Amino acid sequence: MPTPADSDAVLVVGSTTPSPHGQDQLTRLAAQARSRGLRLIGADTPRALESGVWRMPAEVTLPLEYGDLDACRDFAAAHPDVAAVVTVKEGCVLAVSHLARALGVAGNEPEAVRTVRTKDLCRAVLAEAGFVQPAFAVAADREEAARFLAATEGPWIVKPRDGMGSAGVALVRDPGELDAATRGLELPFLVEQFVEGPEYSAEGVMVGGKPRILALTAKRTGAGFVETGHRTPAPLDPATAAAARDAVAGAVTATGLTHGVLHAEFWVTPAGDIVLGEIHARPGGDFIHALVEETHPGFELYGTLLDDLLGRPVPEPPAASGAAGADFLVLGPGEVTSVTGWDTVTSDPALVAAHLSVRAGDVLTEVTSSADRHGLLVAKGTDLAAVDATLTAARARLDVRLTTDVGETR
Repeated sequence: MPTPADSDAVLVVGSTTPSPHGQDQLTRLAAQARSRGLRLIGADTPRALESGVWRMPAEVTLPLEYGDLDACRDFAAAHPDVAAVVTVKEGCVLAVSHLARALGVAGNEPEAVRTVRTKDLCRAVLAEAGFVQPAFAVAADREEAARFLAATEGPWIVKPRDGMGSAGVALVRDPGELDAATRGLELPFLVEQFVEGPEYSAEGVMVGGKPRILALTAKRTGAGFVETGHRTPAPLDPATAAAARDAVAGAVTATGLTHGVLHAEFWVTPAGDIVLGEIHARPGGDFIHALVEETHPGFELYGTLLDDLLGRPVPEPPAASGAAGADFLVLGPGEVTSVTGWDTVTSDPALVAAHLSVRAGDVLTEVTSSADRHGLLVAKGTDLAAVDATLTAARARLDVRLTTDVGETR
């Protein structure tokens, strides 16, 4: 039986997804793996596999309750020839670390992954390492959160300890808003001081145990901090961009991460300080992976990940050039009466991807998380102005009519 050292099998955990960006990630991963002569084993929960949702193309797809540590150990024992374990999903990164440990292949230590997945643990590690962090507390209930608000200066953010997609995140400007902000949150939850300043993210990949920062991305958000757009490269002055890259690389190292694709969020305060936010041991969502590859022509993000995990030589990435961006459609609330112009939108060669998830008859409710958004447009161009022009023109060609209680609106 082959051992991981001489096997060509790559296990992809979380190999089904309904999301367009997830499908694009897994399609690129599969293509880049096959160009390296690797075989793909997909794995996902029995429920996901039985749902009929989109699956990554793989030589075989197997059931795995990846949230169960014993199931991961049993799976590893039954497939000792797996040479590398990867995922593009936040909910699978801890399972991947346990599988890698059980298989004896390259991967992050579970303790490091647990740290970055638990927001307050990550903040504590970064603060201890000397990085600027907002004051925060883990609140067991509303009363404990209220005591934190009384002892600190607002505004504040309330959010789950390990959530994603902006779900459950609320801004509290006055203690009187705390009840509404915490309603429905799983206990305990995180409360922290709000960081003033625009938000960005850094995209990278670990090579030889060290973070290689590839791009900085500017983020746009709407109501409830739901992300509505991204632009790469971020319009930062060279000194601030260099400081951000250094801060992210140092923070990733401080958490103990050693492998994988990286996505780290940060703010630039009015005073020019870099404040680190969440760190993720997986690619950024929202087609950020495509923005990275489109601004590094010829670069393969997932191929680089696989080469590093397998101990193969990893060349330096090509120099960055051009720009790329993604905009998300946030419509409603109301009932969709008509959708026109989509065919002309998708015919634009400057668009890297375009998806629309609404049709006539759909009833749209308020968008409260990334999963609620109604479509996306991804473009590339020579610079950010060209990207903005392409996305603006594409959005103008799309006409979605809604009927609300006060009449028809676009």
